[in-house]
Amino acid sequence: MSQPVAPMFIDGKEHTPDRPTRVLRSPGDGTECGAIRLGTTEDVDLAVRAARAAAPGLRTTPVFERADLCRRLADAVAANRTDLARRLSTEHGKPFHTEAHGEIDAVVNAFRDAADQVVSMRTESIAVRDPAKRVAVTRRPRGVYAVVTPWNFPLAVASIYYLAPGLATGNALVWTPAPSVAGVAAELTAILHDAGLPAGALNLVTGEGPVVGNAAIRHPGVDAVAFTGSTATGHRIAEAAVGKPLQLELGGNGPTIVLPDADLDLAARAIAGGCFANAGQICTSTERILAHRDIATPLAERIAEHAAAVVLGDPFDPATTMGPVHTADLAAKVRGQVEAAVAGGGRLVAGGTALPDAPTPNYVPATVVDGVPHDAELHVAETFGPVAPVVHFADDAELRSLVHRSDFGLSGAVFSADIERAIPLAESLPCGIVNLNEASSYWEPNIPAGGVSGTGSGYGRTGGPWSLEEMTEQQAIVITTRSGD
Repeated sequence: MSQPVAPMFIDGKEHTPDRPTRVLRSPGDGTECGAIRLGTTEDVDLAVRAARAAAPGLRTTPVFERADLCRRLADAVAANRTDLARRLSTEHGKPFHTEAHGEIDAVVNAFRDAADQVVSMRTESIAVRDPAKRVAVTRRPRGVYAVVTPWNFPLAVASIYYLAPGLATGNALVWTPAPSVAGVAAELTAILHDAGLPAGALNLVTGEGPVVGNAAIRHPGVDAVAFTGSTATGHRIAEAAVGKPLQLELGGNGPTIVLPDADLDLAARAIAGGCFANAGQICTSTERILAHRDIATPLAERIAEHAAAVVLGDPFDPATTMGPVHTADLAAKVRGQVEAAVAGGGRLVAGGTALPDAPTPNYVPATVVDGVPHDAELHVAETFGPVAPVVHFADDAELRSLVHRSDFGLSGAVFSADIERAIPLAESLPCGIVNLNEASSYWEPNIPAGGVSGTGSGYGRTGGPWSLEEMTEQQAIVITTRSGD
């Protein structure tokens, strides 16, 4: 049976040109679950033109009206929570009853938070030498944004980082989501337009990233670019968008350090959550655990106990606590890294075997590997799967060396009972966020998130007021208060 083809949205209306289509398949059971149009550069040009036409009106819309709009959008998403969660779970593979509903709730909160925060953005007055002058420094929207978003949190990342703050601050957006989850992106966009989103404020163009994403980034009518995704793609985007303001949140593989005095039960519980939530498909997942050799193996055994409690299964089964990974290629990569680490001397403590009779190859069990070799890909690369790799270190010198074995600097963690030691260690880590006695993946949207300079994790900060600031620019208004002598 042919599947309905999701529309694109341009200038507030469904855009359904005659284009080739791509069938979407559920990671859960492999069945066809929808289809999208493969947009072209022509579609992108139409979207940018619509955004450019809308931008002046959005910029001059009073801030309290924009805040009210964001609250209406939040209410509309909340009213469609279950339908959106069902579509999200089907296309992505995350558990419907827990993680999919949680992501929709995050979208609702994103628009409500943006409404609250945008009315609190402040102007400032700065002193100048001329006594006849006053200077007010305000913030204004950048204009037209190209927004390119990933598949791991297709609605939450888009909304928290870019859509809600972008609309709240008066920008016009051209959104190109990851194609494998573009059906649910279209459903969200339809809901936002039905709730009163102005024409041209949010334009959705579906298709392959190298075509529609690249065209949007390079388009001369686009003023700024926002991207979350892999480091390799981020570098290509930075080259394509040269001269335009950029927000880039890229790959993550920051260290989780467990010192010998740590509470191992607390550490194991938090690390398991950081490894297995969303099947490990989070930029800030706990992907490498650097544990002192005196406690490394007992820690691995405790993490394995939590891994054994993970229920991998059908995303729509209420008993399921972890769904399949999003693609078969990712599953193969994860298994390959685990096998290579074990072949190199690591010890498989939990998982590592395929789920019997799984309907797709995407089902990767919660896995723990102890004694991972220092040079293994499972340690130094971004795995993006449900694996806890425990790497042993002997002393501070070896720990410092291991910290810098990976080129990513997004989020890390330190577990220790000695806060006087833990804080300086946290300050020394090349990570935008460091959590103490908590999983590396812990984050709330009012905490600035982003990569550290000199790493492969991007730059700029997203989340809460930091997203609003990134999507605006300062403008100085110089006022002459009296005539010169």
